[in-house]
Amino acid sequence: MAKKDFDGEILHFGAVRYRLTGSGIFRSELRSLSEVITESLPNITMQSATAREPTILAKFNQQRAFLFVQTTDIDEILNVSKIVIYIKPTFTGYPTE
Repeated sequence: MAKKDFDGEILHFGAVRYRLTGSGIFRSELRSLSEVITESLPNITMQSATAREPTILAKFNQQRAFLFVQTTDIDEILNVSKIVIYIKPTFTGYPTE
């Protein structure tokens, strides 16, 4: 499948799916590139073994974004083996004046 270049388009970040194990609380946020706009995603209580990949719904519209992840305490264990971000182009660009 060819790579699609989303230059200037407004993208809808609709969901994030994780494959993770560990102990503690897993926190994640979608952030715009300048970190001007953020959306905190629901926390996940991690387990040492799991049979499912949680899908977290999001409602974030930006040209570009990044996913920020962290745990809440210093002694927590985190193993992320897969992250899938569901993105769909919604607009071709910002309106001109």
